Amino acid sequence: MCETSLYGGRGMLSDEKEREVAELIARVWRLIEYAEQRLRDPSLGESEKIRWAGVLATVYGTLNKLMWKAGVGRVDKQSFARLMAKIPKKYREIVYGRVKKCYVQ
Repeated sequence: MCETSLYGGRGMLSDEKEREVAELIARVWRLIEYAEQRLRDPSLGESEKIRWAGVLATVYGTLNKLMWKAGVGRVDKQSFARLMAKIPKKYREIVYGRVKKCYVQ
């Protein structure tokens, strides 16, 4: 467990809640990795890749909200840019457009 506690709107989270939030964040990261793999899968058609780009945008937003609610802070622009660099250029605009509207500071 990390040394620093996650803070929510009502003060420090309990150890159990902190573990739950940490597990949720880890699951979201695994989902991000999976969606990125799907976007690079040459066996998928164009429409499927567009859907996965949309899923990826939604998951990025979920990660951002989860981190904010946990008191960790939102994903900053530099970190978001590093995440976006992993996405094939052709689909980057789909993800960027959906995420930028709602989630990037």
